[in-house]
Amino acid sequence: MPIKLPEWRLFMALYRHVFVLLMCWWSQSNGLDHKRTANTSSFSSSWAIRIPMVHYLNISDLHALADRIADEAGLVNRGQIGGLIGHYLYIHNTFFNQSGIKRHELGRMQSSITKHLARHPKIEWSRQEVVRMRYRRSLQFKDQYFPSQWHLDNLRFIGHDINVTGVWENNITGHGIVVSVIDDGVEWTNPDILDNYSSEGSWDINSNDDDPMPRADEAGLNHHGTRCAGEIAAVPNTYCAVGVAYGAKVSGVRILDGPMTDSLEAMAFNTGDLMTMEKTVDGPHQLAQAALAHGVLAGRRGYGSIFVVASGNGGHFKDNCNFDGYANSIYTVTIGAVDELGDMPYYAEHCAAMLAVTYSSGQGMQRNIVTTDWRLGTGTGCTDKHTGTSAAAPLAAGMIALMLQARPCLSWRDVQHIIAITAVKHDVDDSDYYTNGAGYHHSHKYGFGLLDSWRLVNTAKAWEAAPWMTSWSTPVIHIGKQIPLSTNQLIEKYYVSKDKVTEVVTLEHVTVTVNLQHRYRGNLMVSLVSAEGTTSKLATARQHDSPWCKIEYCFFFNVGLRMVSWTGHFPLCGAGEKNHKETWQLIVIDNGFDDSRGFLKDWKLTFYGSSMSSDQINKRQKLVEKAASGKYLHSNDTPPCPPRPPLFAPQDVVSERTLKVLLLFGGFCLLVSIYYSIDVMFDSEDDDKKSLDTMSTEPQEGTPLLSNKLAEEDQIRLSHILERGAKKEVPPDDRSKESGHSSQNKHAPSPVDERRRVEEFEKRLRFAMEQSLYLQAQHLSDLDKFEMDLTQAKQESLLTHALLKSRLQEAPASKKSKTPLKGILKKSRSRSSR
Repeated sequence: MPIKLPEWRLFMALYRHVFVLLMCWWSQSNGLDHKRTANTSSFSSSWAIRIPMVHYLNISDLHALADRIADEAGLVNRGQIGGLIGHYLYIHNTFFNQSGIKRHELGRMQSSITKHLARHPKIEWSRQEVVRMRYRRSLQFKDQYFPSQWHLDNLRFIGHDINVTGVWENNITGHGIVVSVIDDGVEWTNPDILDNYSSEGSWDINSNDDDPMPRADEAGLNHHGTRCAGEIAAVPNTYCAVGVAYGAKVSGVRILDGPMTDSLEAMAFNTGDLMTMEKTVDGPHQLAQAALAHGVLAGRRGYGSIFVVASGNGGHFKDNCNFDGYANSIYTVTIGAVDELGDMPYYAEHCAAMLAVTYSSGQGMQRNIVTTDWRLGTGTGCTDKHTGTSAAAPLAAGMIALMLQARPCLSWRDVQHIIAITAVKHDVDDSDYYTNGAGYHHSHKYGFGLLDSWRLVNTAKAWEAAPWMTSWSTPVIHIGKQIPLSTNQLIEKYYVSKDKVTEVVTLEHVTVTVNLQHRYRGNLMVSLVSAEGTTSKLATARQHDSPWCKIEYCFFFNVGLRMVSWTGHFPLCGAGEKNHKETWQLIVIDNGFDDSRGFLKDWKLTFYGSSMSSDQINKRQKLVEKAASGKYLHSNDTPPCPPRPPLFAPQDVVSERTLKVLLLFGGFCLLVSIYYSIDVMFDSEDDDKKSLDTMSTEPQEGTPLLSNKLAEEDQIRLSHILERGAKKEVPPDDRSKESGHSSQNKHAPSPVDERRRVEEFEKRLRFAMEQSLYLQAQHLSDLDKFEMDLTQAKQESLLTHALLKSRLQEAPASKKSKTPLKGILKKSRSRSSR
């Protein structure tokens, strides 16, 4: 029978009422569980209670009652709340870690505790605490996704962040520091990066220009460098997010979007003072290794460039970052990752070369890193999907930028020391860490621990420069043994004498160079046991490692393995011991199941350290705790900066244009001086030649001036003149007149004086006559020469003269060089002046 319309409406109304009743019953049976489950993120696993002090006159009895109530509820009493008597704070173990509990289970547990405390007869008042979204007045950023940047200020899991807000409040934001991002490019026109972009040091190696803008590929994979740059120095504005060192500058080097060579990598490693690098597949090779060594020696004008690299994302393949040449280098800061709760994520690699870890993405419901994104391709300018250890390394680079602002003269080794001494051993399994001889805790998973910005910056402010690095290497230890099939392992020992390593007092790094032969590298495991018994796993088994060759026998491979040590006083010799030797062991295990055996050819140890004593290490460790209070942050009572190496002392800077002008002017002056020297040389030769010709025509002493005939005639003529003058007599009358006249004025001269006067006059007259005759003779000689030339010219025909002239013009340049050159700065001399 069909249902009529009124009956059908009645049926639908009845069905609606039944559904509402069922929903009400379900909500009542669950209490407030559903509501709490939806809002669990706003409630904290902590409760504040008040116990009235009516029947308790003793404070200690009141504290004891508060402890008993907390134990009954399964909570921990954190003590009295400030100065409020009778008010106590209770927390649950999920306050710090909620990874093992599902959200609805957490809500039910919190609701049960809240009901228990509300019904307790001894408690007057109780309330579950709520996480309040409050920020300090100085940290009111307007970036729309800043509240989601939990790695900067985690309000869900208190304490699980890099602890940077206090550093910002002290006006330390990385100002004056430039961080270079070596990656697939940086979208520097992004609003979150533009104001903090530094064109100096930026370069596109793939395209060979100065614009590191990424290429918009079809897959949309070239966004990584822009995301890393946003993590480091995103500008506080209204666009997306805030960087760790938002006062610093970032430059970009585009290198991972094209063919890669050793020389290109070497070029990229010398572009900045602080560099974070996205690693290539293998390396570094010869040039890149040289570039890293050059960077730590010559970078930052002698203090050394700082290279930050990620440990790698091959954890789910059981990869080991000791096989990465960049993470394995003593010149780099190797950074790993932990998730929001401080645990090692599935993708993270572990190795003995790990220096420290910081936060990144996790798995499941755990949050990723929120940062700037590119706007090319499918990008939106902001992302919450930045993951991996390559998201942790830029955070570490930003924290190091804050350190360098607090103390710009930190060397590359100072940065490593401060990271090792300030890293925090977080709440994980105790077996993950071991303590070495210097009291440092280290882990193959977490390095020296979690990075803490506040501890890093405050320690850097009061840090005294580490001594110069020293090193010592053993000779190549030749073994030539095969790994035995019975034990599958080979143990080799080397004894280090105290007198050999006197300069390496504090051990910082140990590198092991192993020369092994094996068909399949992934089957080998290599460990190093120090003299103190500390075991470092340098190479682990790798199931997905491909063999180096497919033939039966493979060539030897040489791999350098690094162990981060900081083992303290070395060597550790007891008082009164003499000739003590420390034993270092190399353990090689063949994990393969086939008949092929590994062959150990040789190995070598290299120790890197300094002259720092154990007392100095203890003093620096105590400094960390003192500096954590912030007492040195704005204090002038800090150690002075060490002087720069003499090679890198500040000097007057001359612009490139000025250098070019000086070079051109210097070259011009050089050419002019050469030309003038040649001119003077040939001019002097011509003058010497003319002077010799003149000297040849002058009479020499002891030779007659003229021909004998002419000289004899002139002598006779001169004698007659003189004789006539001497024999001429004066009449008596005139002589009496002259004597009478002269007697009136003076006395008459004596015969002797008269004779002397005559002789002098004769000499003068003779000399005058000789000069006159000499001039006449020279004129006669010139006339004779002129007559001879005139006669010769008449005898020669005009045709003969023309041919002779043409031959002279076609003579070699060597003959023409006899004539003096006329310089551009010197006027030619006229023949009359010569």
